[in-house]
Amino acid sequence: MSSNRFLGAALAAAARGWSVFPLQPHSKIPAIKNWPQEATTDETRIKEFWPPKSRKNVGIATGPSGLHVIDLDTHHGLDGPAALYRLATQTGARATLLTYSVATPNNGRHLYYQVPDGLHLPNTAGLIAPGIDSRGHGGYVLAAGSQTGDGNYRVLTPRPPSELPPWLLRLLTPPQSHAPAANPGAPLSHPGAYLRAIVDAETRKVTAAVHGTRNTALFWAAFRLGRLVGGGELDQRLVHDGLAAAAAVHIGHYQFTARELERTITSGLTIGARRPRHLPTATNSR
Repeated sequence: MSSNRFLGAALAAAARGWSVFPLQPHSKIPAIKNWPQEATTDETRIKEFWPPKSRKNVGIATGPSGLHVIDLDTHHGLDGPAALYRLATQTGARATLLTYSVATPNNGRHLYYQVPDGLHLPNTAGLIAPGIDSRGHGGYVLAAGSQTGDGNYRVLTPRPPSELPPWLLRLLTPPQSHAPAANPGAPLSHPGAYLRAIVDAETRKVTAAVHGTRNTALFWAAFRLGRLVGGGELDQRLVHDGLAAAAAVHIGHYQFTARELERTITSGLTIGARRPRHLPTATNSR
């Protein structure tokens, strides 16, 4: 472990696969230009950023790190933690608040969530609720071990980040009138081998999911395949029916119903279609 707490914090974050860059001492301001491109997990580069006596804070570039961080504020009469807890309770998803978390000065919280490759969620301010911001593509947060004039950032829950839960994703991606709709008559109603392999992999994940992960697995499978539906690569009905068949094995177990199955698939397909994915022509052959 490094004797320099800031270098140690940077290396600890990088060991988790998170891209880091230096901030000015006791500050939230980047100490380098082009930090989105300069953020790194490379140990040699990190040691160059933080020489032995450096007091620079540690920034984590959330987008390159595959993270979306929920920032819960308690300033100016706001109570972000309580607001998020209420929302999670209303959706019956309090367990999804269990993820890697950092205590910020003034009793705030940062909740770290993993996002799938290719999902670029922007930063938000008050979109979920007053006192709740988030940092995603194009944003950054101060890593645990950093220090400002208000106090220290410290690890609160050291467990690995959970996957961003579907209910939070829905709140972070409100309906958009210009978003492309899923096309039930997309060109590839009979996908080629490459696309079949993608569909098969996703449906296997759904069938193999266990209680506690079942809804999340079904939602993210629908989301990923919904991106291909939105891009005109897959037929919506084919995808829907494949996911429904894969998830049907869970009906009747732990109160899982056909109605819940339908709602989860529809939600995942709809949100996924707003972020179309197009495959290279070379792989998109029948």
